[in-house]
Amino acid sequence: MTLTVHPVRHTPHADEWVRVVEALGGVVTGRDGDRVDLTLGHGRVAVVRASEPGAELGFEAPDLLAVTAECERNGLATVSADGRLEVTGPDGLRVHVDEHPPAAPPPGADPALSTLPLWYSPDVAGAAGVLDRLGLAVRIASHSGDWVDFVAPGGGFVAAHAADRPSVQLSFEYDGDVRPLAARLTAHGLAASVVDENYGLTVRLPDPDGTGNIWVNEVQTDLHGYRRADTREGRADRR
Repeated sequence: MTLTVHPVRHTPHADEWVRVVEALGGVVTGRDGDRVDLTLGHGRVAVVRASEPGAELGFEAPDLLAVTAECERNGLATVSADGRLEVTGPDGLRVHVDEHPPAAPPPGADPALSTLPLWYSPDVAGAAGVLDRLGLAVRIASHSGDWVDFVAPGGGFVAAHAADRPSVQLSFEYDGDVRPLAARLTAHGLAASVVDENYGLTVRLPDPDGTGNIWVNEVQTDLHGYRRADTREGRADRR
């Protein structure tokens, strides 16, 4: 299944959210009423005007029938309606897949920027199992079992992260030094700061909805406490 990561951000501050994603390096590639779709170097993001903030974990694929058939083979129960397929995780979180033809990133999209939504869950193994059966490949997992992230064949990343209750957070990853990215965000009038986390640098900037920060992580290179999957040979590099 050639899925592309395509999370949806619902927000009463849609214009501000679009401005943030554009400043990060996304390009608007579709508008439909209250919905704006943006394409990144890897993956896509939808911003939808709504009265309350929230996020959905979503994907897109060129052929929903093929995705449905593969889900059935992999034991995933699906619900289809209005051109959308839904899978419910063991924690109750709904993951959707929309049909969309494949498209290359448009001119102007920053090739270093990827979408990296977080699936917070009290059942990380269960969430990871859904992502695996949807055809995503494990990239990095923690030895503690509280984090595992995946790469989608059509572009973008998604991570399952331990939490008390299921929810989705829209975040991003940057393949390169995030300090010039932070300077670019500041030049766009956004309050970006760089924080040194244990696994590398990350940019934080205020969520336009006032619900915390948007995170943009550097590609993780420090694997202390983690292992990187060797997707070529189907085994993990345990450091």
